[in-house]
Formats: sequence, C-alpha cells, structure tokens
Amino acid sequence: MGRARLAAGDWTRASELLRRALGLWRGPVLADVSDAGLTWPELAALQGTRLAVHEDCIQAELAMGRDRELIGELESMLEAEPTRERLVAQLMVVLYNCGRQSEALDRYRRTRDLLADRFGLEPGRDLRRLQRAILSHDPALALRLTTAPGGAADFPPPAGPRPAAAAAPQPPRPRPAPTPPARADDRADGSRADDSGAGRAGTAAAPAAEHAFRASWERVERRAASVVMVRAQWTADGGALAPERVDHAVKELTADIRREMAPFGGHVRRAFGSVWLVVFGVPRAHEDDAERALRAALALHRHFEAPGPATPGATAAGPVPGSGAAATRPVTHLVVGTGEVVVTYDDSAPEPVEVTGEVLDACHHLLLQVPRGELWAADATVETGGADLGFAPVPGVPGVHRPAPARPEGRGPSGHPAEPPFLERTHELNLLRGAYQDSVRRQLPYLVTVLGEPGIGKTRLIGEFAAALRDGAGPPAPRVLHAGTPAFDAHTPYEPLAGLVRAYTGIRAGAPAAVVLPALTNVVRGLLPHADTGPIVTALAACLGLPAPAASAEGPDGGAVPREEVLGALRQFLEEAAAERPLVVVLDDLHRAADFVRSFVEDLTVRLGPVALLLIVGARSELLHTRPSWGCAKRRSVLLHVAPLSTAATATVIGAASGRRHPTPADDRRAALADGNPLFAQAYARAADAGADHPPAVLAVAAAQLDGLDRTTRSVLRDAAVVGGTLWRGAVEAVSQRDPEEVGRSLELLESRELLRRVRRSGVPGDVEYAFRYAVSRDVALAQLPGRVLVERHLRAADWAALLDVPRPGLLAFHHDRAIALAEADGTPVEAMERRAWEALVGASARAAAAGDDALAVSCLDHALDRCPPGEPERVWLVTHHRRIRDSLGARVHRRRPAVTG
Repeated sequence: MGRARLAAGDWTRASELLRRALGLWRGPVLADVSDAGLTWPELAALQGTRLAVHEDCIQAELAMGRDRELIGELESMLEAEPTRERLVAQLMVVLYNCGRQSEALDRYRRTRDLLADRFGLEPGRDLRRLQRAILSHDPALALRLTTAPGGAADFPPPAGPRPAAAAAPQPPRPRPAPTPPARADDRADGSRADDSGAGRAGTAAAPAAEHAFRASWERVERRAASVVMVRAQWTADGGALAPERVDHAVKELTADIRREMAPFGGHVRRAFGSVWLVVFGVPRAHEDDAERALRAALALHRHFEAPGPATPGATAAGPVPGSGAAATRPVTHLVVGTGEVVVTYDDSAPEPVEVTGEVLDACHHLLLQVPRGELWAADATVETGGADLGFAPVPGVPGVHRPAPARPEGRGPSGHPAEPPFLERTHELNLLRGAYQDSVRRQLPYLVTVLGEPGIGKTRLIGEFAAALRDGAGPPAPRVLHAGTPAFDAHTPYEPLAGLVRAYTGIRAGAPAAVVLPALTNVVRGLLPHADTGPIVTALAACLGLPAPAASAEGPDGGAVPREEVLGALRQFLEEAAAERPLVVVLDDLHRAADFVRSFVEDLTVRLGPVALLLIVGARSELLHTRPSWGCAKRRSVLLHVAPLSTAATATVIGAASGRRHPTPADDRRAALADGNPLFAQAYARAADAGADHPPAVLAVAAAQLDGLDRTTRSVLRDAAVVGGTLWRGAVEAVSQRDPEEVGRSLELLESRELLRRVRRSGVPGDVEYAFRYAVSRDVALAQLPGRVLVERHLRAADWAALLDVPRPGLLAFHHDRAIALAEADGTPVEAMERRAWEALVGASARAAAAGDDALAVSCLDHALDRCPPGEPERVWLVTHHRRIRDSLGARVHRRRPAVTG
C-alpha cells in the first residue's frame, strides 16, 4: 500500500504507511543465526527488502521537503551499507538541496574510492549522472528525484541525451549555487524549449522568475555583415531650424534612404539623431553583400548629389509647414564597412531587434572624419566587393577608399582573375553539342537545364559551349542570345527575359523610351513584315520596363499591358527569331527569377512551333528545391548536373591560379578544402598568403547557403557542426535535444543539399554517420553561435560521448576541452568543468576495462591524467589506478607513453 501511494504521488500517506511497515521490524533480522556465521538466502532477501522499503520511505519524505531532517538518518544507514548507491544518491541530493554541494561531491568521491578498492568497479550510471548534474547545477535536479515513484531514483543527466518526450526542466527552487553558462533546454538557435512540462509545482512562477527566463527567449547569432552608415546635416538662413522642420526633414530623408536601399536588399535602421544604419547580410546573407553595400552607397551618394528641391525648406510636394527661412539640401557623409556583428532576434519578429559589433563603432568613428558630401569605404569591403566599382585609396587615411572621380559611373579596372583551366567537362560539352545538332536536324526546340552548386562552373561550361558553337558550327551560323538574372537591382520583373530582348535589339538597360520604341519597331517589323506590330512592340516595351499610358493591375508596376500579353509577345518574338536562323538562348541564374518567369521558361519549348531553338538554362540546384518537377515528362528536355572536379584537376586549377605548372603538397591540402569546386579552388589559391583559414568569397558563399535553409534545418546543421567534421545522428540528437525524427529529416535534407555526406561504415555501431562536405560550411555554422551557447552544446556532445558502449577518449576529451576553452574566454569559472572532464574519462576507462579492452582503458586514463591538475586530491588515486591497469596489461600492450607519477 505504501509503495502504491508513492507511485500515485501521495507523499504524506506513503510516508505514514512505509514508516508503519518499518516499525514492524524489531532489531536485526535473525540476529542469532547471523552471529553464528550462517548464511541463508532468506536472510539476505529480508534485509534487502527492509532497505528498499526504507529507501522508498526516504524518497517520499524528500518529496515532502524534509531534507534537513533526513541527513542524520541517511548517514547512519550508510555506515552499515556504505556501497548502497541509492542511499548515496539520496544523501547527495539532500546535501545539495541544503546548500552543501561540496559535501555531496565528497560523498560521491568516497563511494567511488570504496567501490574501486573493494570491487574494482566504478559507480553506476545513475550515480555518475547525478554527480555531473551537481557539478553543472542542473535546475531539474531538485524536481526529478521527487517524481521517481519507485526503484532507483531517476537522476537527470546535466546536459546529455534525454528522451524526446521528456518534459523540459522547470525553474528550480532558489539556490546559492551559480547558474551555468547556458541552460540545457536552449534550442540550437538560441530559442527556448517549452517550459510547461510535467513536474511543475502547483503555484505559478513569480514575475521575477519569468523575467529571469526572458533572455533565453531571444535568439542571438554572430554574423558577417556589411553596413552603410549615413549622417545628414541641414543648414538654413535665418537661424536654427524649427523642431517641426527637423522632424519633417528626417522623415523625408528616411524615406529616400529606404527607397534607394530597397533594390539592393539593405535593411534600414535609425541609429540615433540624424544618423542612419543600413545593414546587408542580416537577417539573410548573400554572397555579394559587400558589393550590394557599395553599390547602394554609390546610388545614395548620386541621389544626394542630383539637383532637386531643398530640404527641409521645400520639397517636391511644396514647402514644409512652418518654414519661414530659406534652406539648403542636406549635406551627407557616408561610410561603408564590413565585419562581424552580433544579432539579437525576438521570436515574435523576423527582423533583428538589436545589431552590435566592432564594425559599427569603427564606421561611426570614421563617419566623423568623412568630408562633407563624400563617401568612404573600408579596405575589407572594397577588396571583397569593389573590384569593378572604381574605388581608390584616400590620401593620408590608411585602410580607406573612396570613388575615383576619373572612372566612368559604376565601373573600374577589371578585378577578375584569369580564367582557370577548363578541365573534365568533355562529357557535358558533348551533351550540349548533341542537343543543338538534334534541334537543327529535326527543326524542334530543345531544353537543356544545367544545374550545379555555386562556383562549380555552370556559367563557364555554357560559355565554352557557346564559343565553340560560334567558331565551329556550319552554315547557317546560329545566333546566340545570353541573359542573366541579376541578384539585385533588376530593371524589370521580367528579367532575364528582358535581357534577351536587349541582347537581340542592342538596346541598353535603362534606355529612354525615345531610344527603345524605334529600335523595337524596326526589329519587330523585320521579323513580322506583314503583321500588326503595334501590340507586340507595346508588350516588349513593357517587358523592358517602360510605362504605358493606361493602368492595369495585372501589368508589372501598374503598367498597361497584362502579363499574359507580354509573355505571349516574347514567345512569338523568340519563335520568329529562331525561324530566321538557328537560335541558342542562354538564361543564366534562373533560380533568382520570379516564379512566373520560371513557369514561362519551363513550358517555352513545349509551346513553340517547329523551329531550331536550343534553350539552355543555368541554375543552382535550389531550382529543384522550389520546383521539384522541373522538366519532368516534357519532350526534348535534358537535366544536366555539373559534377565536382577530381582532386587532381582541382590541384591543377590551384596551381595555375598560383602561377605554378605542377601542384605542390600545399596545393593538395587546398584541393581537399575546395573539394572539386573551381571557384573555391581559385579563391584558396589567391588567399594562400593571407593567413586566413578561408577566403572571404568562400565564406560568403557558405553563409548564403546556410541562410537558404529553413530555421529548423539550419539549427540542426549548427548542432552537427558542434559535434565535429564527422558526426553521428545520435550525437546531433543529444546536442540539439530535438525530436529524433525531426533531426533525422533535417540531416537527410542536408545530405540532399550536398552540405553533408553519409559515411557508409559508421564508426559508432548502430548509428548513422555523416561528414561535412566542405570544412567552411562547418566553420561558418560554428561562428554563428555565441560562445556561451557553444559551451553548453559541447558539454552535451561530451555527455553523449561519455555514454557510448565503446568509449572514444579523443572525442570525449575534445568536447570537454572546447567547452573549457570557450568558458575561459568568456570569463566563466572552469574548475567544475575540468573535474567533470577527467571524471568522465575515468568512467570511460572503467567501461573499457569491464569490456576487457585494457588498452582503451589506459588511453582513457592517459587523457584523464592530462586534464587532472597536480594539486587535485584525487590525482594520487588516479595515478595509482592508472598504474594498476597498465601493469595488468603486461607485455600484451605496447606502452605508448612512460608511466605517470604524481
């Protein structure tokens, strides 16, 4: 009955019944028999039953909060049964709850020594987990013991793997112990797990406790970003500006900045006063954030230099209310910089609530030095994204550039390196050549989609094919039209289709209507001499972004021509051009195009008439992520995946970019980092002397790939990065503490995105092993996690490694060492973490010895000794234990290191 009430959670009634049961015993059982030296199985069973009932009674009274009353009773019981681990655990919990943590840990050490001396054993798993929970001050410690209804208490691991269905730890009772660097229930992206699980006390949490957990709801990330900082000054004749005039001027200028930044993807934030901050790369990174920031700053600079109405005395809409004095246009100062920032999000909004970092301070300091009306950019930004923008150093100011006045607008000396050797693409060229020949021979349109990851060489492959076609194709010579989809600042939503019209007609982007309309009219009349060309010219002009006289909600930007008419005119235009002579149409980077453009392109060859037209689409693999059925079940459609280069070819590309004919061992190492990607290979070759692990261009591509993932998958990828370059599904589950099925789906998605590779033979039996394809992907993912979050993640990974059936001492030591190093860098005390590290290695050694692998046991102890400081009281025991196991090996194991002395 007492145990039934205990299982039901009726602590008071359980205590009463179990105390009454204990009162039925009158002294030792069969004392006369025991004194005579006889051993009866019944006697041992009765004694075990009495102890178990006593433990159940103590458990009920612990749940009632009688911690201090039970200390003496537990200590007296342990004098008779010093190796009874459940009693030891109960006493440790009582001491911990009374604020006597050191005594609780001392009791654990005494028990461990006693087990080792008497039986050569380590404490059981539950007791070891309890000891780690005390070391890390696990907030669930006080609650989890009270909910175990019978048998051994369910002691929680401090940060290790736990069942997915387990309730999230609840806020603990107030304790004098310090809080850990990060909570075990923080998600991988910094979000909070649900705090409403079972085991909560009946009363609601106090407002102060809720406030204490508020910080954990925010998500904090470290990111590389480019920023534009703008400062404005106004002057007026006749004295100071009235407050309402200043307010109006600030609002007008804010609208101008937002309008100029929007095409480049900048997020405008008011810093303070008349200073504006525009951030690129937050909340989503792009490969060209530095270039976007520079081009946006140039556009804003040109906007301020252009003639227009004065501000704040007058605007295009008229004078500002209350302005009584003449005014001038604002004088602006602009600075562009690139660096690392820390971004804080709130779960309720996708935009960051706070952006901080050294780069902001550096830009603000530089902003005070910029002359009136000038734009300055930091070296790092210009080197990364300003090769074609014509920036020159500022005389007398080191590390700063400004636009060179002698350069044409937006253009500068070419900064692109020489083309690398074109290797291992013969098969792909033959496929493209065969598709073109079939199209000409059969007079039918063909679609070839060239897919691949960033930098793999899709554009180069298409360019080499087009060049060979121009040089070697027989009569009639084909016409090749090439258009790319811009990453930003598109002239029209019809890109890249508008680029085809410009390529055929020779019209420059942004040309006025007086130039565009006559050119279009001449071309269309030449293709359709007997048709009414007016509607077609109007539709093609709308495709190029020219406004039309009447408005239509279906047209682009409120234009007059409905989208269906524009696309129909484009289809007719291309068909007539292909009827005149064979036509090769190249649309590059189609994954960036609008969805309606991709739909039009996918169906184009099916809806065209019998003409010799080869449509080549270049896109990243993400095109299939948004349109999985691209090209499926369509006639004359080919899907071509560009494969990575071999290691030898990659080394050749690196050697050529470095100016060497033959690869060196260093080139082979860089080839392993590039993993067959020509863009990465060139970048590593050019950055060989820079001293950085990864070139900025490679880091930018990796960051953009990560931000292309959904939030859950990106979080799982970061947890996988914590585990290591080689990782296991079970380890990622332990680090992320997410549902195992969710983790499995995310890892499979990451494999399909070619960020991870599955290893055929797993190093952990029964688990699935993966490896990062690119080291840079892992490094970028790790760099986005704050140090305190990384500490907790590494401790979770260490706890997972500590529970492996076959210990991996190197992996276990690595995660503990990383956690300790990160905590030290953050100024957190690490004494408890150091003890936790070597005690975990000692436990791994005991498991290896129990399994008969003495060599592995010695290896674990070697790592433990390396991490146990000389002044530690347990080091003497550890050295003795190490020597005893080494001696047991005898001549069977080659000693890899000399015997260690204290």
